Formats: sequence, C-alpha cells, structure tokens
Amino acid sequence: MTPLDQAGLERKLKHLQELLALLRAESSVSLAPFLEDRRQQLLVERLLHLSVEAASDLLEHVLVRDYNRCPQTYAETFLEAGATGVISLALAERLVPAAGLRNRPVHNDEAIDPRRVHSAIPVALPDLQELSAVLAARVAM
Repeated sequence: MTPLDQAGLERKLKHLQELLALLRAESSVSLAPFLEDRRQQLLVERLLHLSVEAASDLLEHVLVRDYNRCPQTYAETFLEAGATGVISLALAERLVPAAGLRNRPVHNDEAIDPRRVHSAIPVALPDLQELSAVLAARVAM
C-alpha cells in the first residue's frame, strides 16, 4: 500500500471516530426532550447516516485492499466483512440493519420516525464503536 493509500484510510478512520464521538454526545438525551426538538432529531439522524456510510466506506477499502472484494451495497459490505473475518459474523449481522438507517433518509423512502431514530442510538452506537476499534487495528497494519 502506498503512503497515500494509508493516509486515506487513516483520514477515513479519524472521520468515523469523530462522527461516533458526536453521536455519543447525543446519546444521553431521553426520549421526551428528543421528540420535542426537531433540530436534534435531524442531527442524530444525520450522524447515524454519516457514521454508517463512513464505516461501510472504510470497510470497503479494507475488503478491496486485503481480499480484492468489492461489495455493492452497505449490507453486503458488512456481511462480506464478516465472511472474510475482518469483523465477527455476529457484528456483521448486527450492522446490517444499520444499512437501512442510512438508506431510508437518503432515498426518502418514508418519513423517519423520530422514536425509531432515538431507539437506534443505543443499538447502533456500540456496534459502530466496536467496528471502529477493529478497523483502527486493521488500518494500522
């Protein structure tokens, strides 16, 4: 890998870690105030979206670099990472629903239920943090 490729992976990892820190800062808000604050709903929705996108992008680069595999969707990326051992199969399966969190707002398939967004934080955040830790070790390789 060229130094430029390595620098790109490190930059992507730093971006993911920054997004997760911002999402973690929003995770302490209880449901009632969250439902009353449309701005915060949109912020959390966007942070979830960007975090899933950044995680998938970084995983895709690792899959191409280490396994010459190029998945076509976010869900495929997570599953392929599990199949190759980049991440555990259990983590891969837990991350697949996160692809839907990213796709729904992007494709505007339906109105986003703020209750669903709020309930996704304690589920998605630990999984994305685990993924970030795994990727930090991989990127350093």
